[in-house]
Amino acid sequence: YVFTKGERHPQPVELTNVESIPNDTVVRVLRQMLADEAHPVFSRNSLFEDELLWIARQYASHGIRYTEITDTALSRKEEAIIRLAQIHRVMPAVTEETGVLIRFLAGIRRIPLTIVRDRITPNDYLISNLHVIRAIADDPYVAGADIIGEEINDILELRQVIHQLVSITLTVPDFVIRIHAGENDSLRNNVSNSLKCVRDALLPGQPMPQLRIGHGLYTCNLRSAKGERLLRELRESRTVLEFQITSNVRLNNLSRLDQHPLKQYLHAGILCVQGTDGGAMYGTDSIDEELALEKLLDLQYDDLYLMRQADRECLNRGLSAFQRKNALFAVQKITEKNITDRLSKKLEQAQAPAQVLWADDTRVCTDHVLSAQLCSLPDSAYPVIVAGGSFNNSNHHTRLRDDGRHIIDLLLRAGDPSKIIFVIGHRLTGYEGYLVKMNQGRFRIHCIVPTMLSQAEAARLRRSGVTASLSIESSGMGLYKSFAYEIFKRRPSTLLVFDGNSAAVNLIQEAKNGRFMCHILLDHHSRILMNKAKSLQGYVQVMNAASVSDVLTEFSSVRELDHSGSHSREFSESSEIL
Repeated sequence: YVFTKGERHPQPVELTNVESIPNDTVVRVLRQMLADEAHPVFSRNSLFEDELLWIARQYASHGIRYTEITDTALSRKEEAIIRLAQIHRVMPAVTEETGVLIRFLAGIRRIPLTIVRDRITPNDYLISNLHVIRAIADDPYVAGADIIGEEINDILELRQVIHQLVSITLTVPDFVIRIHAGENDSLRNNVSNSLKCVRDALLPGQPMPQLRIGHGLYTCNLRSAKGERLLRELRESRTVLEFQITSNVRLNNLSRLDQHPLKQYLHAGILCVQGTDGGAMYGTDSIDEELALEKLLDLQYDDLYLMRQADRECLNRGLSAFQRKNALFAVQKITEKNITDRLSKKLEQAQAPAQVLWADDTRVCTDHVLSAQLCSLPDSAYPVIVAGGSFNNSNHHTRLRDDGRHIIDLLLRAGDPSKIIFVIGHRLTGYEGYLVKMNQGRFRIHCIVPTMLSQAEAARLRRSGVTASLSIESSGMGLYKSFAYEIFKRRPSTLLVFDGNSAAVNLIQEAKNGRFMCHILLDHHSRILMNKAKSLQGYVQVMNAASVSDVLTEFSSVRELDHSGSHSREFSESSEIL
């Protein structure tokens, strides 16, 4: 989960006796590195410039001649100036050697990562991003902007950001707007709302900008009247949908191949292309991705040909934009030597947008409204996580069933309050709300809560009297990561999942991947949960009175939990280890 930027070591290793290394790949790479040391341009490469060079070489080996990479550094003032200067210095030589042109999309995080640590508001963050993007938009190596990050908030929260990006296309008509939407099933209207935000931002007579949707995996039912309208709007606007099947599977966003919509889009005349979503992270490349799409989704020659046509259209657009912008820079005599001064002046002269860009201004800071209830999760108790209400998408409400209530009643009646602590999400609805209601103070109940809450959520938590610990996530959809950090990576536990959408599926996956053993029990009434159970066969169990009783038997034999999170247990002979 940790990504870091490299720094040059003050005492670099001397490359001697290269030929004696017993690895042909390492020898080949080191030979090339030594040759680069004698190159008039590459010998002065920074780490970032070296990265571009080697990325281009890898792409060239696969026959790729054009690519676009998203980089959040290009939306931050100081980094953008340095970044573009490096790109202009090294890319002409990279393209000359490899034949590969790399262009960039300035990344805008849909959930600002600095909101808690530095007390930077989302509005401050977004204003700063757009100020920089507007200044660099006419650069030949800048293809456009990309709204990225885990899809845990409604894209409508960023409608004003999208309006600002659309306004850039008035002066830079080939500026690409890419939005990551429809990646998971939590917010099925994000694809249609992304398109709506762009269309609503257009001035009278303004043409539709180049819009690309990253993923588009989940939407409304495409066979419904609403779905047919979405298909028509996507087709008429020439919106491009990008598919990355490896990423979808690795991030727990796709468990059933028969529900993949790619063929529906292609047959409806929608422009569809493939991508890698960061091939290095997933150990894949474009060839692997094409084979996966073809074999797993049963794509025929005609399907692949349609994707190739869409790919060629994107390629031609990108190359044409680069050539036009590059010619304009040549006329203005802008080179690598004066690019830094030019950009610095543009940033000083450009006026940042003053209006409110972050639409969701109704939520409150959790640490302010729940200060009296915030504390750490006790180390001395065995956590039983109950998920059934806090891990749903925006349109899904948990319906209580009699057998589910019976399991909660069984836990409260037969469990040992001195050994068990219940841990739930922040909404206090569904089975989690039922647990709090029926507990009547007998067991300790602890919530993990996001940094921002709605007024209603905050009021329910205050009335409940439960203790709470603060996540670093600002949205409830991302809470599964805090459960993983606070519990699954630190201590043994039990997870009872009654209901939920993609956030619940991610919670299950984190429990399975955890450092310590977690008993995972799932409600068989939920189709989504059962699909996940099939993919994790052997790691999960169907939840019923018998399986819960077995777990309670194990609870009764828990002897000790130390403060480091390690544990020692003695199981009774009759206890079944799930």
